[in-house]
Amino acid sequence: MAQYVKVGRVEAFPSGTAKLVKVEGKPIAIFNLNGNFYATDDTCPHEGGPLSDGFIEGENVTCPWHGATFHIISGQTLEPPAGEKMGPPVDKGIACYSARIVGAEVEIEI
Repeated sequence: MAQYVKVGRVEAFPSGTAKLVKVEGKPIAIFNLNGNFYATDDTCPHEGGPLSDGFIEGENVTCPWHGATFHIISGQTLEPPAGEKMGPPVDKGIACYSARIVGAEVEIEI
């Protein structure tokens, strides 16, 4: 059964940024898009780049290693090379997790 886990205080995640957190040993990127919080896998499915270090533009994040771009809210791959590593392109996307603010804490559902 899914549960919410605290990942940090709201002020630890400035607007327009992403931050890496570890939840049960799993790297998760927390994004603050104008006060709305989103959580995704931090690892790019192409070659494992850290999405929390990526370039954020609007609702999209671009992997800093090879330029794969993902929609932060849906996890959908928007630009290759994610999904192109072997054979024809397959949209692997990235996993997304529900995020919420409780008091002054950000929590994600895992």
